[in-house]
Amino acid sequence: MTAFVYRGVIEGYYGPPYTHPDRVWWIGKLAGWGMNLYVHAPKNDSFHRQEWRTPYPAEQMREFSELIERGAAQGVDVGFAISPGLSIAYSSGSDRHTLETKFLRFRELGARFFALCLDDVPTHLAQEADRRAFASLAHAHVAVAHGLQETLGPSCRLLLVPTDYLGVAPTEYLEILGEALHRTVEVAWTGRTVVSPEIRTGEAAQRSATLRRRLLVWDNVPVADGPMRPMLHLGPFARRDAALPEHVCGFLLNVMQHAHASAVTVRTAAEYLRSPQDYEPERAWRDALRELGAGAEAAFADFAAAHRFSPLHPLDRDPALEERFCELRRNVLTEGDPSPTLQALRELLERRLGVADALRAGLLDRKLASEIEPWIASHHLETRRMLAALDFLEGLLREGPRLAKVLSLFGFEGRVRTASAPAASSYGPRRVLYPQLVSMRDDGAGFGPDPALFKGCNLADEIVDFAESFGLEKLRAC
Repeated sequence: MTAFVYRGVIEGYYGPPYTHPDRVWWIGKLAGWGMNLYVHAPKNDSFHRQEWRTPYPAEQMREFSELIERGAAQGVDVGFAISPGLSIAYSSGSDRHTLETKFLRFRELGARFFALCLDDVPTHLAQEADRRAFASLAHAHVAVAHGLQETLGPSCRLLLVPTDYLGVAPTEYLEILGEALHRTVEVAWTGRTVVSPEIRTGEAAQRSATLRRRLLVWDNVPVADGPMRPMLHLGPFARRDAALPEHVCGFLLNVMQHAHASAVTVRTAAEYLRSPQDYEPERAWRDALRELGAGAEAAFADFAAAHRFSPLHPLDRDPALEERFCELRRNVLTEGDPSPTLQALRELLERRLGVADALRAGLLDRKLASEIEPWIASHHLETRRMLAALDFLEGLLREGPRLAKVLSLFGFEGRVRTASAPAASSYGPRRVLYPQLVSMRDDGAGFGPDPALFKGCNLADEIVDFAESFGLEKLRAC
């Protein structure tokens, strides 16, 4: 028997929602990997959030019906979320009836999993009528959740995404939820922060004790929205404890707006969710790259290695390439023989220089190729910059006229500085902010100890900067 009841993804990012073909594609992939839940909750879907009172158009409801049917045939539940918290009057019978009716339409199509999303909304009762009707925001949320659960009936499962959805320490809001909310209602948690670098058993145990139930983790991996948009997260699912099932009933991975690219991390997570005790992230990652990179497997593996960086993998910028560079830097600075390392590094870079053409021509998943094109271009540009640095270093270390070496620095600068830095990050970010908050409360929002702002983490820049500084020192007039 599997350790987790819920094993799925949630389309819950800020950005253009998936197309219907994207969602159909996801159903097939999740089924093949033994996952069992897909939740529709795109923040930029106006009918989900800003215009939650408005019914979905008939054509979109037909697509949802097809999605539910496909999921049922393949063992994947398709769930639906509504996020009314920006404008709902919790005490309004009309608003609550509208909300319940909207969920009931999904149930009529065959859906049996639903989510009431009250995240990223005001953390206080904003309307005077609600302040008169409820003792607190938590009491209002409990009342709405209970009414919704009663309307949907016992055959349906309801997830509440609370306003306090992150952190470990208890709050008054969470204490009330834990005490008053029916045990049949699941409660979401993102971990100790928004994009949790790790999720430890002790952290989950503390939040589980506050809420008096096992948690359903809304894991913001591999999502890359907001200030994270320059990043393409292609690393393996990692740093989630094997013992989490004791306090966690399941995981929903929040995906990137790039559906097919998101599958790399989700494919690895499927193995963790199947058997946390036996999970090997690197093996699962290699398996995922072979499957999803079909037609250009070697090139896709090299490409993915340059896009592992995230809070889960803050040191990963292409491990094989970085290892050779560090060895070269040691040899050069200690005046050892750099020739073997120079050659090894050149071979790695020249292989990576061929990645762009190989992916564009050979990748069988053409939607994936289209999604990652900005990063393919970035990867190619950064690889050329690193090769320029290597050419310059090799020229410096060879015997030859000093003037030619001085002039080569000018040529090197021209090769590496003419192109502007791409918006898409490859080989690690130049600058990226991750929302590592430990509280979203109006009176207590703030960052925690986990690194949030990463600056100067681009491997190409590091190699270029080393070549420049070493060259200037070596060519300094005596």
